Amino acid sequence: MKTLRRFSVIPLLVILSVSCSDSNGPDTVTIEDFAGTWVASRFQITDPSGQVLPVPVDLIRDALGSLRITVAANGSFTGTFKPTAISASTAVAGTISLSGSTLTIGFTSGLNDSIAGPFVLNGDELTVTGTNLTFDWEGETINGASVILVMDR
Repeated sequence: MKTLRRFSVIPLLVILSVSCSDSNGPDTVTIEDFAGTWVASRFQITDPSGQVLPVPVDLIRDALGSLRITVAANGSFTGTFKPTAISASTAVAGTISLSGSTLTIGFTSGLNDSIAGPFVLNGDELTVTGTNLTFDWEGETINGASVILVMDR
């Protein structure tokens, strides 16, 4: 009987150890978790109409652009954005905010459009997926655009 009791305790210990895992999902992330310097490794814009951008364009990989921001513990940030290899760098500033599982990167200068959507923070890699956004692409407006932004710290 004692052996049976010992074996019945094992599943209970397994359940307790799994339920106490150290998860870093969107429910446990705070603004302070974004503090640091981030460099974009992907900034892909897709035009659902295909009229302005016939194919998805990655400003980092395809156009050799760059985006670098330094985020303070309160969510404010400053940095630089260069949309293409031949463009001039533009100073950017703004704030990062959280609402449930949605991350918003709001620009107060340098870019006009916020990027908002579900996100994944995996250690020092941040991925934000925004949909139904409006972007200005070289003087033309893209409505309903989707964006994938991947940044590394």
